[in-house]
Amino acid sequence: MKKLFLLLIGMTLFTSCQKEAKTAFVKTETIFKEYKGIKAQEAVFKQKQEAFTKKYDSIVKGWQKEVMDFQQKVQKMSPKQAQKMDQELYRKQQAIQQMQQQESAQLTAEMQKQTDSIIKKVYDFFDEYGKKNGYKYIYGKNNTGALMYGDAQNDITDTVLKALDAAYEAEKQ
Repeated sequence: MKKLFLLLIGMTLFTSCQKEAKTAFVKTETIFKEYKGIKAQEAVFKQKQEAFTKKYDSIVKGWQKEVMDFQQKVQKMSPKQAQKMDQELYRKQQAIQQMQQQESAQLTAEMQKQTDSIIKKVYDFFDEYGKKNGYKYIYGKNNTGALMYGDAQNDITDTVLKALDAAYEAEKQ
């Protein structure tokens, strides 16, 4: 009788320990494509990229005009003047290219910093969301094979995306 009682207690403890952990998955590609915070960042950087392109298009057009003017006047110049003017135009071209490369690198670095910041926010959000909603695991489903299959009832992508967007909207205010 004592053995039977111990066996029942042991089985009860074992089955209570076997309680299934609450798990879910999100389609990470959807999150990073549809999240309002990322869309807002993309819009800002698109504007910056367009302004950058417009600025350098204008500078290059000005330089090209100088080159055309030089080509029209070169025959009326002495060889020394022509060489001096040619060297000056070459220095301007080099300066424009260097300035363009530096600003492009700065813009790229800024974009990467902002992207890293948003990715961190998303992962921090998942930490809080998982804790708040009692999940033991939230998996990311993506094209790299982290999750090959997930039952649709465990897909919380839309729910998380709505909560993430709501957090973004609240943060903006």
